Amino acid sequence: MEEYLLVKGIAGLGNRILALGTAIVYARLTHRTLAIDWRDGFYSVPGQNAFPALFELVDLPHISPEEIADQEVYPALWQHRLQESLESVIEEDSSVRLRMGQSFLKKYSYSVRQLSYLQPVVIAAGYTEELEPLRPLLKRSRHPWGQLSKRQLFHEVFHRHLRPTQAIERRLRQFRQAHFGQGPVIGIHIRQSDKSIGLGWYRKALAEHVGRQPQATIFLATDNRAVEAEIKALYPQVITQDKWLPTPGSRAHGSEECPDRLAHAAEALVDILLLASCDWLIYSRTTSFGLLASYISQQPLSQHFDIQTYYDRQQRTLRGRIARLWRKIDHRVRYFFSFLKWKGLRP
Repeated sequence: MEEYLLVKGIAGLGNRILALGTAIVYARLTHRTLAIDWRDGFYSVPGQNAFPALFELVDLPHISPEEIADQEVYPALWQHRLQESLESVIEEDSSVRLRMGQSFLKKYSYSVRQLSYLQPVVIAAGYTEELEPLRPLLKRSRHPWGQLSKRQLFHEVFHRHLRPTQAIERRLRQFRQAHFGQGPVIGIHIRQSDKSIGLGWYRKALAEHVGRQPQATIFLATDNRAVEAEIKALYPQVITQDKWLPTPGSRAHGSEECPDRLAHAAEALVDILLLASCDWLIYSRTTSFGLLASYISQQPLSQHFDIQTYYDRQQRTLRGRIARLWRKIDHRVRYFFSFLKWKGLRP
């Protein structure tokens, strides 16, 4: 009997690719055929699978999600609902009380700590990588990947099994030929929407890198047009993709403002690949977008600078500890009110 791992899309593009990296390793360990379902509408019209417009799976058994017949599935919440999105299954789950964090999704997804499932279809639903929990299983099976670091493992998985489509490769090649030139390129990712770190830290890191390489081109990937304007005003050698951006401070992925979500997905993927191809990379490990670019980069880790370095130093101070406590409280309050709104208890 054919066995499948059906990967459901959730959250932003970086999140999806990180979660997919784990699913690919799991599928190889369990010899399950992979199916990628990004029909949730975040990066396309609802019902259209965004994945084939961005990637091809290579050297890996796979089929389209539409080809999987309705059969026994794990978790059972997905029974007779294989074609639905994760969001629609959650919305109809009367037992849901609070929608917070990766742990909330466990009831809708497989466990990477368990290799054997009796059901022919297993659902993978998550928004980040879970490679460390897989490591003991890799070592137990004596797979050569078991000796790799998390970064090395994801790098291997991405470059071996995921190939951007020809259209994406063409855009990437044309942009590099037109803008990167012969000199060094400093790539910087600045997220300033629903999750953000003080812009001053990015300016500081960029100034330090430009100070060491004043002739370098700067490639900027951001979700905020005000940030783009500010960085371009500071440095004449800044280049960016010509792309759609949301209202400053708003989240880009899944935005109702977006005129073409599939085109936005392509722009986001090209941004990630361009960042990964820069000689130097400035990013924050708290954003999946920047973390993914660092994972798949061919440059040595010594040429990557994580903005969280500044943040970690601040957290060791009393002021930093108070700020961290306040952010935790604010985070929980915002999720609580979003839950009330979702349940119709708050206008």
